[in-house]
Amino acid sequence: MTLPNSGYTKTSSENFMINAGTIVVNVEWDETSKSFTGTPLGATSDGTKVNIEQKYRKIAVDGTGHVDVQGLWVLDEAHATVGAKLKELTAENMALGLNGTKNESAEYDGYTEIKSKRYLEEGDYIKNMAIVGKLTGSEKPIIILLDNVLTTSAFALETKDGDEAAIDYEGTANASFEQLQKDEFPWTILYPTSPKV
Repeated sequence: MTLPNSGYTKTSSENFMINAGTIVVNVEWDETSKSFTGTPLGATSDGTKVNIEQKYRKIAVDGTGHVDVQGLWVLDEAHATVGAKLKELTAENMALGLNGTKNESAEYDGYTEIKSKRYLEEGDYIKNMAIVGKLTGSEKPIIILLDNVLTTSAFALETKDGDEAAIDYEGTANASFEQLQKDEFPWTILYPTSPKV
């Protein structure tokens, strides 16, 4: 058998994730219907982004400094983030961008006041946040699920003529106490295994 001249195979076209994914929050599995439910975070532009980074550290052992050796690498830290440009500027999304509060204004009739706060609370962590993307060869989507997401980006609102304003949003997954005790990471990639379309 000769080496292939392309990475494209007979099944490649069934395994493309197409178009921009949707960000969905508070995703739940319904055992009865065997499907997921959740709430869209809002309209986005320029696509969505997930970054799962695992950094490794090499254990220093005398006599091995000149070459990398199997078995001397250990996981040093791991992070997962989700991001997008949020075009849907709801009071909820703007408060989310600040890990802040939103309350009806007592001073300004017809307005909601969105304010930053000094300390984080448990409720500032979103139970989960997912990027849901369409896979060409399946009726089910790919779902990249991040747990206990906390906004970690700056509140950056960009406006310009001929375009709609957008907030650059990034959230970071955080392990729960239970996940930490079980040595589990706060993210999961769900890849559909149902029959192909």
